[in-house]
Amino acid sequence: MVGPANCPFCAIVAGDDTSARVVCHSQETTAFFPLEPATRGHTLIVANRHVSDLTDLTPVESRDLGEAVLRTARAIRAGLSPDGLNVIQSTGAAATQTVPHVHFHVVPRWSDDRMTLRWPTGEAEDDIAQNQTLAVIQSALLNETGTVSAEDRRQHLSFIQAVITRMSQASSSSKSWLLPIVTATYGYAVTGKSILVALLGCLSVLVFGVLDANYLKQERAFRKLYDEVASGRPIPAFSMNPTLASPASNRANYWPDWPDVRSWAVAPVYGPLLLAGMGLIVWLLCR
Repeated sequence: MVGPANCPFCAIVAGDDTSARVVCHSQETTAFFPLEPATRGHTLIVANRHVSDLTDLTPVESRDLGEAVLRTARAIRAGLSPDGLNVIQSTGAAATQTVPHVHFHVVPRWSDDRMTLRWPTGEAEDDIAQNQTLAVIQSALLNETGTVSAEDRRQHLSFIQAVITRMSQASSSSKSWLLPIVTATYGYAVTGKSILVALLGCLSVLVFGVLDANYLKQERAFRKLYDEVASGRPIPAFSMNPTLASPASNRANYWPDWPDVRSWAVAPVYGPLLLAGMGLIVWLLCR
């Protein structure tokens, strides 16, 4: 069984195959020429994560692949001016998939090229069987995705907005709680000349600063989820998992990132309070 360790496409994605002719590489997808292009400009587009079956793609990965295929097709049409294009995806050996890593072929076509694609003549099923097949697929599709109405989307957005509002309120509350704590600890440290109490005040600033930065991080994540749902992206109905809207994040991380710490809502508030506490400690040590 081919896995990431011995997958030739994963080697290209990782940059280990120096002979590969890479068209473009992004955080989510990679496009390159196959070893034996069927026509001039024949390009493969793969997901960077090793996925062997098309149905195992995440909604975000399927979106990124679709957009990459469209960009590549436009570039090929603009650069080579072919008479037509084939976009081919094969999953499974029965469908002629030879490398078990999801990929799309974008094949420029000319009327006199060497490539041939032939569809069999006649229908595979009679009318009764086709109606039965239609019902089976429609039922499976309904179970897979459900029917998301405009009202469902509005309700989904309202749920996400409620979380965004709660994160904003929590951020405001953390600042409100910190101010009396800092006033009391720093004030007592001055009057009682207590370095320990001053250190306690500095520790409070750090703890509340980390909490506030994390509130900001979660707020930003849910704002991204809000934008994805509002734009009609393939987010599962009523999902409250913000990582679905962030392709670079595959798991929840509750520690704030550096952009959250240095944001205008965190650094300018907690930074001066921490510096004041450190200055107070230095002053007490020098007395």
